Amino acid sequence: MNRIIVYSREAFVGRSAEFNLDIHDLEEKTFNNDIASIKVIGNPWVAYYYKNFAGKQRVFEAGEYATLALDKDQFSSLKRITDYLGNPEIQLFANINYQGRSMTIRNEVNLQSIGFNDKASSHKVISGVWILYDGINRQGSQFIAFSSNQVSNYGNLDNKVSCVRPLLPEP
Repeated sequence: MNRIIVYSREAFVGRSAEFNLDIHDLEEKTFNNDIASIKVIGNPWVAYYYKNFAGKQRVFEAGEYATLALDKDQFSSLKRITDYLGNPEIQLFANINYQGRSMTIRNEVNLQSIGFNDKASSHKVISGVWILYDGINRQGSQFIAFSSNQVSNYGNLDNKVSCVRPLLPEP
């Protein structure tokens, strides 16, 4: 079963709550901006900085996160990843509106290694769920791209994508 357990203090202490459904507003569960550690069982979850799955986001894959470091106390909504994660594929485009040079990617890659660093301005997710980072080696801000997600213009992320990786199903 896919679930997330949140704690109000680091190292899995303090108040806790377990969720197996999306939470649009953590304030209703008395955990708005009050999460300091997390345990994820099953498929990944996305934590959003604002309610209704808006704002900055961070993915938590199966495992235990005893401290959230810079993201501590920042989350206002949680979303389960329910998309099929097998056979991931994303197409990145150098220009907005799916124009210009394109790259089809099926595995994690630092775009610097294939001459596409800081070039992407739009994408189409063919399958899977992808994380786009504005820094190499999974560093920097994250943008989650779902299988139903086609983004014709990155806006603030324009020409800043440096690393992409698919979320993989649990073994």
